[in-house]
Amino acid sequence: MIKTTGFSHVAVRISDVDKSREFYEKVIGLKKIPRPEIRIPGEWYGIGDNQLHLIGGRPRERDGIDPTGPHMAIQVEDLEETKKTLKELGIPFLDAGPMMANLPPEVLRLTGTQIWVKDPDGNVIELQQPPK
Repeated sequence: MIKTTGFSHVAVRISDVDKSREFYEKVIGLKKIPRPEIRIPGEWYGIGDNQLHLIGGRPRERDGIDPTGPHMAIQVEDLEETKKTLKELGIPFLDAGPMMANLPPEVLRLTGTQIWVKDPDGNVIELQQPPK
């Protein structure tokens, strides 16, 4: 069984980063938190111990699991054990390992390591081991 340790974030797709930034900062009162330099537009906001990630731009055309689309992120105790469990259960997942192999340490400190799965209805869930 996968051992969860907490809730990390919810990510939502937005069409206009500037309008969304204005809304979430001035209307909702959220404060920006550090976000790695990536090619996807957006912002990250802190909400207590959790986060809201705004993902700008159009959905990507891709088969399988899209980690850049709307998703929720749940923290796990041991990502390698989580992968082993998913394989045993025959549940496909997208492993971020190959995508993150060349990222600088400062980015990895913000993201941790992660994989993505789909629930039975196709909702994407990021399973994340926080950075140590």
